[in-house]
Amino acid sequence: MTGPVPPIRNLLFVCTGNICRSPMAEWLLRKLLEDRSILEVQVRSAGFIALPGNPATHIAMVVAKEHGIDLSQHRAQPLTSSLIRDADLILVMEPEHRRELLYHRSEAAAKVFLLRHFAPSGDRDREIADPYGMDMEAYRLCFQEIRECVESLFHWLSGIRCR
Repeated sequence: MTGPVPPIRNLLFVCTGNICRSPMAEWLLRKLLEDRSILEVQVRSAGFIALPGNPATHIAMVVAKEHGIDLSQHRAQPLTSSLIRDADLILVMEPEHRRELLYHRSEAAAKVFLLRHFAPSGDRDREIADPYGMDMEAYRLCFQEIRECVESLFHWLSGIRCR
């Protein structure tokens, strides 16, 4: 991101089903913000093909819990026009998610980025692979990648807030 950054009050993470990647990112960022008493940032997540009300996958819950993140209250929600409109920043997991979102809502282009845009190193244009249907190790690798990006995002958000 370049140039002056407006305040980020509403942040939205988006993945495919809203039961693995985006909930892990959402609840991790919520915890980081809460731990620092930053309460004015609303964090949500949604999925392109989310079934409303579905919980996070069991393995996602177990892996998140290993890092002190509780996903038990998460319920999937589909990506809607109002979520897109209300978000100041939308972070997607795959380049295809960005293309799909912008195909339907081109006016959102300035606020839609890959989560890996905030990666501290490596290729910032690649996806964060979907662990759905994979084993525990795939979920752990996914969580680690999300954590690196979300922690970097958190520091960036903290920097904006302190200006």
